[in-house]
Amino acid sequence: MAEVYGNVNVNYSYCKSVAQLKSAADYILGTKKEQIKERIQKTRPDMYGAFGCNRDNFANSLLITRKMHDKKYSRYKQKDILAHKMSISFHPDDNDKLTYEEADKIAREFAHKFFWSKGYEAMWAVHTDTEHIHVHFIVSNCNLKDGKSFRRGMPELKEMSQFFGEQCRERGLTHSVRNTFYNEERTQERKSFAECQMQKHDKLSFKEEIKTYVRLTMNSTETRTLEDVVEMLKKIYLMDIRLKGNTISYALPYHAGKAGKAQAVRGSKLGNRFTVAGIRQYMQEKEQKQVEYRRTMQDIEEAKQYLDDYEEWNEKPEKAEKKSEKDISFYEAFDHFQADHEVSENHEEIFYGSVFHEFNEQWQGKSQAVSEKKSEVTKKEKVDFSKLSLEERAKLLSPPTGDQMAELKEYQKRMGYDESKMKSMKYKMRVYDEFLKEYEYRKKHYGVKEDIQKRQRNRER
Repeated sequence: MAEVYGNVNVNYSYCKSVAQLKSAADYILGTKKEQIKERIQKTRPDMYGAFGCNRDNFANSLLITRKMHDKKYSRYKQKDILAHKMSISFHPDDNDKLTYEEADKIAREFAHKFFWSKGYEAMWAVHTDTEHIHVHFIVSNCNLKDGKSFRRGMPELKEMSQFFGEQCRERGLTHSVRNTFYNEERTQERKSFAECQMQKHDKLSFKEEIKTYVRLTMNSTETRTLEDVVEMLKKIYLMDIRLKGNTISYALPYHAGKAGKAQAVRGSKLGNRFTVAGIRQYMQEKEQKQVEYRRTMQDIEEAKQYLDDYEEWNEKPEKAEKKSEKDISFYEAFDHFQADHEVSENHEEIFYGSVFHEFNEQWQGKSQAVSEKKSEVTKKEKVDFSKLSLEERAKLLSPPTGDQMAELKEYQKRMGYDESKMKSMKYKMRVYDEFLKEYEYRKKHYGVKEDIQKRQRNRER
């Protein structure tokens, strides 16, 4: 029988102080002050347990074991590893086949086999507050018998994943298993526990805020090199960047640390894509994609010249006699549609996206109702753009200009953003990010006004 593997996650920070140990234990049981205050129930009394210690006093039991073997520990300073954190999780699509009681049984077998049978105290808790069922574990780093440290390297993780996968397969939990052992990709971004908690409460952490700005800058049409990225981060997002050789660090001037200075973080702490090598690689791949896109558009333009049923004409649009719909070809009608709607030919959606689809419906006589509805909307005195999707907004607006600042001001007006709040950097950045999404969407689907006018002038010549 082929091997299967389950989702075992060991990518958690260690407990290196008594404070961290007690905080971790309280969190998985849902007994932290903030959890109690917000009435968050992480688990049930019958859904957590422990081996070798008191399940409700895990931290103190673990510290007693360390004292028996003369192992040091600190109350607040992060020195020696006191305990390891890990979890196992089931796929939400298996919820109809899995009960909390069955998950607790699997967790008990898992903890006994890999922790308690080897002499390590362990506590587990089945969390019942999320859509997908998962179990958290805390494992002592001090062996009860000989005081040796707990090992959880790649071979051990593979063995755990295989055991967990077999448990899921025996119970018919087909969505919770995979045929290959999962090894985290080097490019995958890692998040700390604090960042995950802030994300749960829809808050942006210090690191996530920096990563958001770096992503936006790398994806900007105005950046092509690492130096361009650094310059834009300084100019647009007012970030302090320190670039020295193959090392780069980021800091936000309005985010101060405990010493009162701007808190900086290295790119390697944010993830491989935010390092010097990662940014350079991304910019190279971005440039390559743009080259391939330009080649594709050139091939499309050349292919259009060889269409048999396409009729070229040299007369200027205003002097040419307008043919009836019966006398013009499909492709000639598409050119008229582009000119009437001021649609640029330079974007990738021209033949395969919404522009061609809208024209095709009109050619087939299906867009009359859509046009009437659109005209009714535009006749209204005021349209609430904040309640419309990107596509609906773009259809009501004319093609954007190349002046981003002017477009940003117009965006703020029609979306009804409060000018008094624009003094806040975080509020301003959020508005700017939302504006960029709409601006890039309009450029992609309808072109830029200056480009359309230039295209028309070239036709007239």
